Amino acid sequence: MKTPTALPTLCWTPLSLIHKEPYAAIARTAPSPGADHAFSNLYLWNDLYHHSLAFLGDRVAVRFGAIGDYQYLFPIGTGDLHPAIDALLSAERSLRLVALTEQELTELLEAYPDTFEVTETRDIADYLYGAESLATLAGKKLHGKRNHINAFSAAHQWSVAPLTPADFDTCRSILAAWGAEHEGDSVENERIAAERAFGAFERLELQGALLTADGSPVAFTAGSMITQDTLCVHFEKALPAFGGAYPVINREFVRLMRESFPSLTTVNREDDMGLANLRAAKLSYRPTALLRKFTAVASMR
Repeated sequence: MKTPTALPTLCWTPLSLIHKEPYAAIARTAPSPGADHAFSNLYLWNDLYHHSLAFLGDRVAVRFGAIGDYQYLFPIGTGDLHPAIDALLSAERSLRLVALTEQELTELLEAYPDTFEVTETRDIADYLYGAESLATLAGKKLHGKRNHINAFSAAHQWSVAPLTPADFDTCRSILAAWGAEHEGDSVENERIAAERAFGAFERLELQGALLTADGSPVAFTAGSMITQDTLCVHFEKALPAFGGAYPVINREFVRLMRESFPSLTTVNREDDMGLANLRAAKLSYRPTALLRKFTAVASMR
């Protein structure tokens, strides 16, 4: 009789900066353009989601949420998927895997063809763009963006420089002005995430840019390379009174990043959270693809 394979031990540890390197080492074995597995994103939004990690051999699982309502990301890495998923199934009466890419969903369903019920979640699909397209805004479909930049250039003397720790107080002021024009919990959540970014900017290997117009800072952005060829933009904020600042900082940041990372070909500008105005803005830049996301649920019977 074949001896059953022992399940790996699920040892959950609250996420912290000390996990960056071991997590990144596994993530590099299965690079994904998706924003959800980026360690920087996990860390920046940890006050909201309370992530925990479990290292399972050649894979790592991420759990978030509250006791009794945990959700899980797909266990990234290489090797046999069964030990990791079996361990999660044994720990949950109803296992809920969220934000799965099509590639991850295919791998899951090939290993577990009759276990999971699947739904697509459009609101968390990532927007992927060609880096060259964002850096040049070439072509008829993006002429509106070029017009906005031309109008901004006609009205202001401006410059863009890489973001440094000396700029963080300025970023806080821009973020506060942006927040005054918006409502809801997202304003405070973004402020907290930005503070986490400022506090661990170098350790997270974040990059950014600051736009100055007529001698005053008016916009900033920050992101990180989540694979060798993909930049993920985590923040992009501008003073409400400066029309055209967003397309300028968007274009110039990608230009700066292409200079620093010649391998950069793709920009992930994350999801639209189901917000109509944000969806329209992201679609207006003509994404090359939407990185579709799925939820897979397995209930123990």
